[in-house]
Amino acid sequence: MTTENNAFPFTHSRLEAIKPPKTGRDSYRDAKVAGLTFVITANASKSFYFYKRINGKPTRLRIGSFPDTSIDDARKEAQKFTGEIVKGENPHQARRTKNNAATLEELFNYWLDSYAKVHKKTWQEDVRVFQKYCGSIKSKRLNALTKADIVKWHQGIGKKNGHYQANRAYQLIRSLFRVGDEIGYTGANPCLNVRLFQEQSRERFLMPDELKLFYDAVMQETPLWRDLLFVLLFTGQRKRNVCQMRWEELDLTRGLWYVAGETMKNGSPLVVVLSTNALAILNERSNASDKHADWVFPSERGAGAVVDPKMAWERIRERSGLTDVRMHDLRRTLGSWQALCGTSLQIIGKSLGHKSMKATEIYARLTTDPVRESVEKATQEMAAHWTEQQKILEDTEVIDV
Repeated sequence: MTTENNAFPFTHSRLEAIKPPKTGRDSYRDAKVAGLTFVITANASKSFYFYKRINGKPTRLRIGSFPDTSIDDARKEAQKFTGEIVKGENPHQARRTKNNAATLEELFNYWLDSYAKVHKKTWQEDVRVFQKYCGSIKSKRLNALTKADIVKWHQGIGKKNGHYQANRAYQLIRSLFRVGDEIGYTGANPCLNVRLFQEQSRERFLMPDELKLFYDAVMQETPLWRDLLFVLLFTGQRKRNVCQMRWEELDLTRGLWYVAGETMKNGSPLVVVLSTNALAILNERSNASDKHADWVFPSERGAGAVVDPKMAWERIRERSGLTDVRMHDLRRTLGSWQALCGTSLQIIGKSLGHKSMKATEIYARLTTDPVRESVEKATQEMAAHWTEQQKILEDTEVIDV
């Protein structure tokens, strides 16, 4: 039975005292705020609704359950709906639009296909970051995602995964909202003015006493991972470029590696000078490889190149005890040892590809001599220190007590 004509000022005690009907539902109107209705069903479910004729059509909007939703909050929501109707708006349509709004995950997929895969060489890293860190917010609708949500999410990552990862994940989400209007989102970017964690620039590289620990740990790996990690160290190039190194890019006679611009982070081509140590590894792999192979470091699980030696790297960190060393620190190690050998910053930058190279092959040939000398000196110094440490250990007499 319905009692839609029953109207009284809602109070908590009076609503609590209302008994459920045997069947169906009963409705009661609030005498203070027009349109606010209290509904109780046969199974004792109690809820607030807003009832109003809009353009001659009866419209019902659920506000919330009682007592989870207070009477004051229900009245405020009903008054808000009334105000929207006075302005000529349809709150029912607005709610439907809100419920049909795109989720953060849908925005990410659009951004990934339309922008990241087209313009970014590191889009796979964006996928990894989104999948690993955005699970708690990816299902939220864009117009329901608030700055408070972003702050809480960002701080949670910072506590669990570190400040660096939290800031990178935040920067990814912030960039997504820049194309939100292309899928119908017209609201503000909830990531604006969120305070990021402070980060300290990383200066870690392998010190003299750590080189032997690293060498010994790497030598226990299979030839594929051993060679790849030594080439990372002796060339100072980025992991992605070394993993995707092709034989056609190498001139082993002249000791040069021509890295195409489309594979470089900065989009510019690079000529990498190969030291004696790097050449020895690559020549050995060349003699043992399939002459028709494309990749210097082919995948062991199928076609294509290796993707990431992260499992091998974790084993090496565990064996060596260098648990705080990251793979990118190998790149920093070569540059640091060049500096220790007195190399100028300009030459170090050129050898590591820090500056764009717009020169032709002739220009590269004319300018590789000082770079070759610097890389050769640094890698020989590292190898010599390793040999010296090994000799000291072999000559040390062990006396049993």
